[in-house]
Amino acid sequence: MTDRNRIYFRLLVFPFVLALLMPCFFKTFFSTYTFGSVYYYLIAFLMSFGLVPLFYKLGVIMNITDIPGGRHHHGIPTPRTGGLAIFITFIASLNIYTNPPPEFTGLFWAIIIIAGFGILDDINGLPAWVKLIGQIMATAVLIYHGIFISFIPDHEFWNIFSIILTFLWVIGITNAVNFLDGLDGLASGLAITVSLFYAAISWSIGNRFVFIVSVFFMGAVSGFFVYNFRIGRRALIFLGDTGSTIIGFTLAAMAIYGDWGIHKSVDLAIPILLLAVPITDMLLTNIMRISTGKVHSFKELLEYAGNDHLHHRLKALGLKPKSVVIILCVFTMIMGLLSLLLKYGDYFESFIALGIGILIFSVVVSLMVFQERKNGNYKKK
Repeated sequence: MTDRNRIYFRLLVFPFVLALLMPCFFKTFFSTYTFGSVYYYLIAFLMSFGLVPLFYKLGVIMNITDIPGGRHHHGIPTPRTGGLAIFITFIASLNIYTNPPPEFTGLFWAIIIIAGFGILDDINGLPAWVKLIGQIMATAVLIYHGIFISFIPDHEFWNIFSIILTFLWVIGITNAVNFLDGLDGLASGLAITVSLFYAAISWSIGNRFVFIVSVFFMGAVSGFFVYNFRIGRRALIFLGDTGSTIIGFTLAAMAIYGDWGIHKSVDLAIPILLLAVPITDMLLTNIMRISTGKVHSFKELLEYAGNDHLHHRLKALGLKPKSVVIILCVFTMIMGLLSLLLKYGDYFESFIALGIGILIFSVVVSLMVFQERKNGNYKKK
């Protein structure tokens, strides 16, 4: 780090240290002016921003790095310890939250379980089935503390089905986001965008828990994003399995807990719209792998790793990696705007919103490809 960067770093960290030394003053000030969310975001952002360089050095010292080659297309060995900064920041930030609901405990310990398995995987590598066990354990903790899908009728049979559906949803989204962590800034950019709309919608309907957790999470991921998505330069650090699984798990859990609209159909539609990119990628990729005979069993499906995900396909069109990230984040933002309009809607409006989102996504991708061709960046095959 250069002398100039050290000065900038100290200037940025100063408000964070001051906030820790004078928490009562800061909390009262921001609460008085209804800027509590700004306080929460800045605390999480600055803490994460300050921790990333420390975990970068830790990754180098302990050789927890991704080596170029195979599916890794970066130029030099890069630490994959960025997820630790997000984890510690998020957990520490949650402790600022006063008078949390009972579900808070479930999310807190579930995140710790996910992080534990992620850290072990980043250090030594874990079989897919072991990571799956960790995700099952964490999801069980959520369910035990009252975070589960509850839009279906309250009946003994439906309650069992609800629990099964919760396992499928949380584990599915966790792995879907993990699979998308293949380009600099993609998983973290999507996390920031989705968390922004989680916060906006939950604020508008008065869900304080989801609002505060979303703001904390957005700040924690934003502090990492600065180092991972750098225009004109390579990523300084990667999320690792710790970061990508924490992101997926947290987004899935908040989607379940959120009370997103006045109709039950909206409770289902809004999370699907906001998480459309990882859901679409996981469904289409696995369907293609099964239909083409690339995988023949559930075990193979868990362990298969290929370059056939959505971001790989967009790159194959000739788009630059950062253009792909921008496209997918813009699409998620559009779906978020539709979700804001949908919160008072019904079934019909839910389908209309989804259709509009798909149409807009197709137009945006077409325009980006056209522009890349015009600029001479399109790779002809």
